[in-house]
Amino acid sequence: MDIIAHGLWAAAGATVAKKSAHVRIRVGWTVWWAMFPDLLAFAPPVAIGLWLLVTGGSLRRGRLPHVNFAVPLYPVGHSLIVFLLVFGVASVLARRVILELLGWLSHILIDIFTHSFRYYATRFLWPLSDIRFNGLPWWTPWFWCATYVALAIVVLPSLEKGLAHPHAPARLIALVETCAPIRAATVRERLPAIESLVGPQFSVGLFSA
Repeated sequence: MDIIAHGLWAAAGATVAKKSAHVRIRVGWTVWWAMFPDLLAFAPPVAIGLWLLVTGGSLRRGRLPHVNFAVPLYPVGHSLIVFLLVFGVASVLARRVILELLGWLSHILIDIFTHSFRYYATRFLWPLSDIRFNGLPWWTPWFWCATYVALAIVVLPSLEKGLAHPHAPARLIALVETCAPIRAATVRERLPAIESLVGPQFSVGLFSA
């Protein structure tokens, strides 16, 4: 899943836990940790790539440089083994369970099933195993559409009220049926049908140029 969606789902989960279950959790830090695996993997090469461009350097074939600090950064940030080690040590040192770190866990669990062998399949047991799951790519048009409309009708209300929208499940089922045959070129053609499900205040912001 893309980094923005990871952050929004984590924000909603932390907000619901905080307001409905009275859990002591800081939403901002939960969002940070939900975005951390991708920031760890891609922020260094992007920064180095920008530096090369600014200083007159060149990128090989227009690609970002690979950056490994003795270990590959992408599997480090997406490993359940690494997460459990960090989570355990941090909780022991802080003498409390660091609930905000669960944002990191949510990122790993989501990415296991939303990446395919063609693009950054998640090695969630690294370094013990290279086992991966050939999941549904998050960039598949209908799935991307469903993800962000679901965020609009489920997550955004929860950020205000701490509770998911009461009609969200039925709306989401209808939404998936609407988006299932979708292609990127036909998003605008299906905009009226999507608006009827979630309301123009959400769909216009999502799909307007």
